[in-house]
Amino acid sequence: MGRRNRTRLVFALAALAAGGVAAWGLRYGPAPQAATQFETSPVTVGPIRKVVATSGPVRALVTVSVGSQLSGQIESVDVDFNSTVKPGDLMALIDAKTYAARVSQAKADLAAAEASLANQQAALVKAQSVLTLAERTTERQKALASKGYASTSALDTSTRDAEVARADITVVKAQIESAKATIEQRKAQLRQAEIDLERTEIRAPIEGTVISRTVDPGQTVAASLQAPELFKIAQDLSRIRIEAQVNEADVGSVAEGNPATFTVDAYPERRFDGRVTQVRLAATEINNVVTYTVIVEASNDDRRLFPGMTANVEIEASRKDNALRVANDALRFNLAPSMDGQGAADAGAARTERTVERLKGDLALSEEQEKALRSGLAKLVQDLKDAQQGRMGAGPSDPAVFRQKLQAAVEQSLAPLLNVEQRRELDKWKRGVAGTRSGSVWVLKEGGVPERQRVVLGIGDDQFTEVAGSELKEGDLVIVRARSRSP
Repeated sequence: MGRRNRTRLVFALAALAAGGVAAWGLRYGPAPQAATQFETSPVTVGPIRKVVATSGPVRALVTVSVGSQLSGQIESVDVDFNSTVKPGDLMALIDAKTYAARVSQAKADLAAAEASLANQQAALVKAQSVLTLAERTTERQKALASKGYASTSALDTSTRDAEVARADITVVKAQIESAKATIEQRKAQLRQAEIDLERTEIRAPIEGTVISRTVDPGQTVAASLQAPELFKIAQDLSRIRIEAQVNEADVGSVAEGNPATFTVDAYPERRFDGRVTQVRLAATEINNVVTYTVIVEASNDDRRLFPGMTANVEIEASRKDNALRVANDALRFNLAPSMDGQGAADAGAARTERTVERLKGDLALSEEQEKALRSGLAKLVQDLKDAQQGRMGAGPSDPAVFRQKLQAAVEQSLAPLLNVEQRRELDKWKRGVAGTRSGSVWVLKEGGVPERQRVVLGIGDDQFTEVAGSELKEGDLVIVRARSRSP
């Protein structure tokens, strides 16, 4: 074999050996001489703000649209954009000739109705006089007929005349009532005509600033099914509101009274303060995205914010100033299974034991019930250990899955043995567990040994999450990243 061939063979064997070592490392873990370097972050005490970011238009607190109930030509416009008006101020005038003529016609109709009433009242006086004369004539005829001086036909004629006079009075009285009703009708028509005449003067209903004007002198207004909008008045621009659209995933953490800050593009360097005053229940769905309107009110004393501006809002859903907190990277970090050992199984066993002790006190378990519970949870811990040894399944490193398995094991073990009161307490415990967020962090102990610790989580922001319950204390070092290196 030549020197060149021997050289090629040596390089091939070296490459093959290197490949075998690499394959062994991938299959069985890092080589014994490899070391792990941990990057840590200290547990600190400081503020945490949970912020919901959104946007929405700036509006006046109260905006009134001023329209016309009448049709006609605009004769004059007395206000312009940005004009300040008070209640009753004249804003525009519609040509009133047609409506003034209707008022004159209504007055004439009323006068005719009143004259008709006077005529009917005079007719009543005449009819009463005729009746009086007829009654006297009838009395005389009766007296003469009793003495034989008057004929029966004369008495009948006078009796008939009296009855006719009575009927005429009844008719005249009815006509008088009709004339009175006609007068009331004509008065109502006159009032309607006068109201229409008054409505030719478009006046301000509230005090505020004119932010919109859509008419000019000479323009014709056509009011049919709805009043056309002529002006918009914004009331008291010293305070404004923002109609922020909040995603359905975030609206649950927003409540009335939450503080908010916002910026507008006109003043990017300035932050304005506001407060949530309303969370509206009506949902808006656009392209399968559901949002809810949240009203944020703010002061605008210097009138720098204009209606229609777009505000970029940050709503502070919750805040704690002196919270024990860990970096979010620490909650996401998890050691590789080969480095985890039996820590997950041990943590699961410890948690099940704490669960037994709590339920013993809360539910007042009997010995039989406690035995059944321990038996059910022991099976859960054994399954967890088997899963750890086989590197499969989800242990306490997946808090949500483990919590579900724990609740299911408790329910299955105790449900057949509980009375009504114990069942009520168990439901309360389940609701409490469901409302608790938990996780785990790896704490770097003395000597560089990592140790898993379970934590109960509170509020969080983009950088930190509150630790609401655990054995952690300020200054502990939690692992955020790990990488292997060779010495």
